[in-house]
This record gives sequence, C-alpha cells and structure tokens, in this order.
Amino acid sequence: HSIGLLDRFSEDFITQGNGLKPTTSQNQLDTIKFYQMLRERGNFSDEQCKIIIALLLQLLNDQFYSCYNDLFLRDMELNKQSHLFSSLETELKFAIQNSRDTQLNEHHLQLLKLKRELNSIHDELNEIIIDLLQKDAKLEFNNQKLENTLLYRQLNLKLNDCSNKIQTKILGDIRSHIENLRWQTTRSGLLVILVLVCSIMIGVSASKKERPGLQEPEEPEILAPKEDIDTTFPQDQHDID
Repeated sequence: HSIGLLDRFSEDFITQGNGLKPTTSQNQLDTIKFYQMLRERGNFSDEQCKIIIALLLQLLNDQFYSCYNDLFLRDMELNKQSHLFSSLETELKFAIQNSRDTQLNEHHLQLLKLKRELNSIHDELNEIIIDLLQKDAKLEFNNQKLENTLLYRQLNLKLNDCSNKIQTKILGDIRSHIENLRWQTTRSGLLVILVLVCSIMIGVSASKKERPGLQEPEEPEILAPKEDIDTTFPQDQHDID
C-alpha cells in the first residue's frame, strides 16, 4: 500500500513540478498534515508516526527526489543538506533542551526526596536524643532518690542514736535525782523519827520525874529534875539540829 502511494505521489509531483528547482520530500510534503492523518485515522502513536513519516520521506528521497534532483544544479543538493542539517540541529537542540529539562526535574525531585529523608533522619535523631535525655534524667533522678533515701536513713539512724543517748542520759539523771531524793527523804525520815523518839523519851522521863514531885510537895528537891531537864533538852535540841 505504501509503494502504490509513493508511485502515485511521484507521478503527480512530476506532472506538476516540471521546471521546478531541485527539492526534497521534506520541502514538498506537509509532514504535519500526514502526522495528523496518521494519528487520527491510523491510530498510530507519536513515535510510530514519526517513524512512518521519516521512512516515507526517506523512500521519497531515495526513489524519486534523488533522480529528480540530478537533472538540476548540484547546488540544490547543498541547499538540501543545509536544510537537513538545520532541521537536525533544531531537533537536536530540542532534544537536548528536553533532556536537560528532564534531568533538571529528576534532580529536583531527587533533591526534594533527599530533603525529606534528611528531615526524617533529623526528626529520628531528635527523638533518639530526647529519649536518651529522658533516660539519663530518669537515671539521675533515681540515683538522686536513692542517695536521698540513704541519707534519710542515715539521718534517722543518727537521730535515733541521739534520741537514745538523750533518753539514756535523761533516765540516768532522773534515776540519780530519784536516788538522791530517796536518800534525802530517808535521811529526813530517820531524823524525824529520831527527833520523835527523843521527844517521846524526854516526855516520858519528864513525866516520870514529875509524878514523885506531886506526891511529896514539902521536899525542896523537886526542883532538881527541872534543871536536869533544862540542861538536857538543849543538848537534845542541838542533836536534832
């Protein structure tokens, strides 16, 4: 089918193109129109359309235009090569620009991905640091708590020791005071008992001496016992003191 189309196109072109300057299929064909026809009617892809058009142009140049251009000046060949070079240069520039844009976009996406990964790693490092700080703080708190507990126990032991010492000393002092009071009370009681005994004895002896005096009032010697009592009583009183 492509060969019949090529033959019919060549015949029409020769009929209409007598006396024209040397040319090529790229100059004579509307590639955009063929491209649209292939896309719309043939349902070809973009790459397939380009390949078909390139093959068509190549076939036209090889089968028809090479022979046709041989009949004209050789300078048209140079023009054709220049046009092809310009076209290829444009396509190459376009391809290079597309490649640069694609690579730039890829690098930009990679850069964004690296930034996200870096932020993620930074967040993980922050979490690890916070976790370590919390663990260190808990450990330090537990150590301080243990030290405070030990210090509290030591203080309690010292306070209990001091309390026991104070209680022992107070109890010793109280016991000594109680013993002194007991001894003083006993001594005072003994002195009181001695005084009472002496008083009773003096009273008894005095009463015994007064009874004979009442029976014999004429005798003057009844005054002698009073002197004895006066002389003995102060001595007893001195002993009491």
